[in-house]
Amino acid sequence: METKGMTHGANWAAAFGLRGDVLEAQRERYERLKQHLVFQIDAAGATDPLTAANDAPASDQGASSWSQYFTDETLLEEINTDLDRLYPAGNESFFQNELYLSTLRHVLFVWCRLHPDVAYRQGMHDVVAVVLYAFLQPTEEEQQAQTAEVKKLPEHAEADTFLVFEAVLLFLKPFYEIVKTRHDAAAGGRGEDGGRLFASFSLKENEGSAGGYGQSFDAGETKPALHRLCHHIQYELLQQMDPQLYYHLQNLEIIPETYCLRWIRLLFAREYALKELLRVWDAMILDSSRAAVDIPVINMTDKSDNDLLQLPKVISKSEEASWIGFPLLRYICVARLLQMSSQLRQSDNTGCLRLLMRAYQEEKSDGATLNQNERAMELTKFARILQDPMTEESQQSASSEKGGAGSGSSSVKVAQFQAGSLGIILTAAGAPYENRLAVKSFTRDSTTSDGVGQAEASGKVCLGDLLQSINGVAIVGVTTEEVKRRLQLINRPVYIGFCHCSDAFGDVDATGFEDSDAVEASDGASTSPRSDTALSELVQPIFLPGELCYANVETSMQRLVLSHDGSCQSHYISGKLFITSYRCFFTRLLGRGEIGWQVPVLSIASIDRIDPRAISTTGGPATMSMENAQVALGFAPDDSYKVVIRCKDTQVARLSIADHGEYSKLVKCLSFLAFPKSLLDAFCFAYSPTVAPSEEVQFDIRQEYGRIGLLSFPDHLRCIDQSPQYTLCDTYPRHLIVPADISDIRLKAAAAFRSHQRLPVVSWIHRSNGATIVRSSQPLVGLKSARSGEDELLVRLLCCSSNKKAFGRYMIMDARSQLAAVGNKAMGKGTEISSNYRGAKLMFMNVENIHSVRQSQLALAAIFEPKKSAIEDTSTSFYGRIDSSGWLRHVRLVLKASVELAHTVHNGMSVLTHCSDGWDRTAQMAALAELILDPYYRTLHGFQVLVEKEWCAFGHQFALRSGHARSDVSNEQRSPVFLLWLDCVWQYIRQYPTECEFNDRLLLVLADHVYSCKFGTFMFDCERQRKDFFVKHRVLSIWSEINSQSERFTNHMYAPSEQATVLFPSTLSKNIKLWKGYFCRWDPTVIPPVPAFQCY
Repeated sequence: METKGMTHGANWAAAFGLRGDVLEAQRERYERLKQHLVFQIDAAGATDPLTAANDAPASDQGASSWSQYFTDETLLEEINTDLDRLYPAGNESFFQNELYLSTLRHVLFVWCRLHPDVAYRQGMHDVVAVVLYAFLQPTEEEQQAQTAEVKKLPEHAEADTFLVFEAVLLFLKPFYEIVKTRHDAAAGGRGEDGGRLFASFSLKENEGSAGGYGQSFDAGETKPALHRLCHHIQYELLQQMDPQLYYHLQNLEIIPETYCLRWIRLLFAREYALKELLRVWDAMILDSSRAAVDIPVINMTDKSDNDLLQLPKVISKSEEASWIGFPLLRYICVARLLQMSSQLRQSDNTGCLRLLMRAYQEEKSDGATLNQNERAMELTKFARILQDPMTEESQQSASSEKGGAGSGSSSVKVAQFQAGSLGIILTAAGAPYENRLAVKSFTRDSTTSDGVGQAEASGKVCLGDLLQSINGVAIVGVTTEEVKRRLQLINRPVYIGFCHCSDAFGDVDATGFEDSDAVEASDGASTSPRSDTALSELVQPIFLPGELCYANVETSMQRLVLSHDGSCQSHYISGKLFITSYRCFFTRLLGRGEIGWQVPVLSIASIDRIDPRAISTTGGPATMSMENAQVALGFAPDDSYKVVIRCKDTQVARLSIADHGEYSKLVKCLSFLAFPKSLLDAFCFAYSPTVAPSEEVQFDIRQEYGRIGLLSFPDHLRCIDQSPQYTLCDTYPRHLIVPADISDIRLKAAAAFRSHQRLPVVSWIHRSNGATIVRSSQPLVGLKSARSGEDELLVRLLCCSSNKKAFGRYMIMDARSQLAAVGNKAMGKGTEISSNYRGAKLMFMNVENIHSVRQSQLALAAIFEPKKSAIEDTSTSFYGRIDSSGWLRHVRLVLKASVELAHTVHNGMSVLTHCSDGWDRTAQMAALAELILDPYYRTLHGFQVLVEKEWCAFGHQFALRSGHARSDVSNEQRSPVFLLWLDCVWQYIRQYPTECEFNDRLLLVLADHVYSCKFGTFMFDCERQRKDFFVKHRVLSIWSEINSQSERFTNHMYAPSEQATVLFPSTLSKNIKLWKGYFCRWDPTVIPPVPAFQCY
């Protein structure tokens, strides 16, 4: 219990049992320890005790002293390195005086000498600094007047700092220890190096870890405490408290060690200002559930120093105390996650990591200190409720008493619910609780003798009560369906808080309310804009068959040019912007109808706008804010309406509109067409050109199987028909190549062991050596290291039956990194355990995920946006920015992985390749490897077949990755995966300019029409979806248009080599170049200019 009038440090000392004679004895112990251990810090010249050893350097004592001397010197160097950069946020200069630094140095040195098994670890200096600050506890005035001339510490401050730090480290020491695993010990015993890239995340070690589903750790394995606690926080507690956030982090492949490590080891020392942090530490140290500390009795009259090395111990009979640390710490971690839940769930991988790893930033506002203290109190209050949800009742009662009689009008009661129905029906509450759910009625329970449900039987729930919390987590602004989903995802018992409120339904009878999720507001934009027939007739020649014009707007478009002095200048061109069912395009006012700029409406990523009517007529801050907004969007401030159209093909159009009516028409019409509510509104369903029958492309994967030779091994392989219902895997092509010696029942069992049922199937075979390329998704190994005999048999038959010369050996190439693959085990997935797959060798190709690729593409595109480039930091190297974007690194990694795959198959060994779900990185690797191995795919028609087979038929999610018809530009599932592969193909044709029949224009057209939705080729997410829609609607394939203009896309240097049919590209960094034809085509400041090629 905190004692008023004492410093935080004194309260902590008392809580650890350091009081009275015990405290005095421990203070003397520290002083004597300091005399014995810290002599080397201040020793100099003849006073150095090692000088005695110099007289007898050959003696054992001399050798031991010198060894200790150098050990201490190394230790001090490590401590001083960290102390020199001790600048806690909000208190940057506080510790930077010699007296404080010397105190911290002594404390750390003595502790490390007493604990040589751990010694010094980075971060300990942050912890001891908090302890010293807690004893000094300066006021605001004292802290502002703090100078480097501090001459004296309060009496016993250094000794007390050591004693409390020693007690705190009793709970933190396990998180700083390095624990050898059984694998490490075995490797050491064999005399092996035993070093691994990710030592604590090997597949074997994680077979029994408590990951996503709360399994207990294998008692036979020694698990690092830090590892156990991090997993406990995210994979058990967070899953129980906020399952939506838990699954979101799992889907983003965010492992808890990335953010929990600092939170746990430093006890949030870098997440909060020191004054705020003291409140957080109060909660952990003064927590009644914390284990007691046994302070050894020191005989102060004994001068023999026998008691000096007696160390305090934690008194606990609980096994979990060895890895839990402070009991409240884990709940504070979860509380912090829950406070950021809404932000995290709206962020992608990079955004989440930025939020989770963000250090404290000082707030420059009035009342900031008060807000900080309140924030710390709210965090610890929340954590206590999470630790014991029943305490929500007592905390609410205490708050009501403090607030007076008027504040007690609503009280919280917490009821415990076991498995089964809750016994209540929830509905939307009335004013003023519109964002809350209330108890509408009780339901009967047939499993009980009296038929009374759990809620009514508890005696704590009344009709009209507001739903307050579930397991301590506040429930506000959610629907009944979301509550149902949450209750289905968490384990029982569950603790639900209800707030008694007499007017939850306002003046409306509760029985008149529907569930909140049954009411859907209209956005007023559900009707299609009127087609402007007269305008259509006026400019009909420039429209495509089936294209309708909905609006034209008088506007001025900003044009950027490279001036004579090398700078980027802008001017405006007056004209009209036409908005049609397919695209928006700009024509000059005095021109002859030529299109000066165009983009398909479904290629629009976002629409930013500025309405000058929002400017305050009195000027002032509102005016300045509006001017800043215009400048931020690349405009010179004026009174016109501004619109910025950002496109998925990296184009940016800036429009200035004088008339409000024109502005309103443009925004409304463009928003409706760019982000339709259904993909059936896409232009491909209306596009109706006249196409000759010979130009109609009908891809049949069975013909390609025959060409490759997969149908030439009937004793080993067979082609099956899934039926129109795609009963085996609905994201695969209808016809699949599987082993002849495996039954359909076993195929279904094997499919059930793979993510999304994407079982291993053959994609390509080497005609000469019989080696195959097999693709699939990741296996559902999970934390229990599950295995499937059917899957193992299927893989062995696919990889070994047709190439006997490999002697049963084959390769499994996981496109991911080992860390990412192991992280998926927490979600019940993972990668193959090679010992279960006889003859297999497992390789990780380290190709990065969709989130990293998306961020790199955005960063690279920004470099070639002239408006941004003009104001870039001149200290940043242009080539450095390209390199730091990471795009070329992604290109190289995909190329390198594909070359390795092709090389392995060419040498006669089959390869099973997959990533997570088998439709992103797997498609990249398989398609590029086949381009390297098979000259047919380097022809114009063969390349079309390659795209249709590996990308379209095998289920790359074009709609999801391209964001078709979606306005959520930050959606985490968007990623230019196909564009990255096209860049790799461009690298290939650049290195072999005469080996491919097609040119880079074909790649540009494909890159653009992935987003345009003009053709059906890249619509939807799999073959089955396309067939379901296209059977009712005639759509055109992009290949029909390409083949009708084949001359435009043919490489006139095409002269394939007759000797070398397999051509491996170089993957050296110096040979990976920027694809200027794509990324630089809209930047007029590039010299020489890059042609702005597009074919819309």
